Amino acid sequence: MALSEYTYYLTLRKGRRGYEVLYSIGGEGGAARALRFGGVNAEKGFKDVVDALARHGAAVPSRVSDREQVYAIREDVGPVVGAYLLLVRRAKDMATWRWFLRWLLDGRYPGVAKALSTFLEVALELSRHMPGGNGEYTISPVVADAVSSALKQFVDKIIKRPP
Repeated sequence: MALSEYTYYLTLRKGRRGYEVLYSIGGEGGAARALRFGGVNAEKGFKDVVDALARHGAAVPSRVSDREQVYAIREDVGPVVGAYLLLVRRAKDMATWRWFLRWLLDGRYPGVAKALSTFLEVALELSRHMPGGNGEYTISPVVADAVSSALKQFVDKIIKRPP
C-alpha cells in the first residue's frame, strides 16, 4: 500500500519530562505512531513545522488541549513531513533545517520531495524487519538514526543551503 493512501498526524504532547513530538500514520483502522522525538527543540520544531504547513493550507487542528495539540496533515505532504522529521530528529539545532521544509512546501524541489517520501517508505520497511520488534513506534529508533544521517547527507549533496 502506498503512503499516499494514508492520513498523517503531527502531535505535540506535554509530559512530565518536557515536550515530545509524535508523527502518526493512519488508515481506516486508526493511526499508528511512526516516529517520536523529544528534547529542548521539540516544541520549537513542532511550531516551525505547523507554521510552515499552515502557510500552505496543509495542516488543520484536529484536537487541542492544555496537554496536547494534534494536527491532521494534508495527504500529499504527509510523507514529506515524516521524512523531514526523520531528518531533524537528532539535529542539534532544528532551525538550521527550517529553510528546507519551506522550500519543499513551496514546490522548489518536487523530485527531492518524492525522494523523501521514498526515504520514509524505506524506514518503515526496514523497521518491519528489525529483530525484536519496534515497541511502541512503527519506525525503529536504530533505523530512524540511520535514515536521519543518510537524509542529512543526501540533502547536503543535492541542494545548496542558503547563506
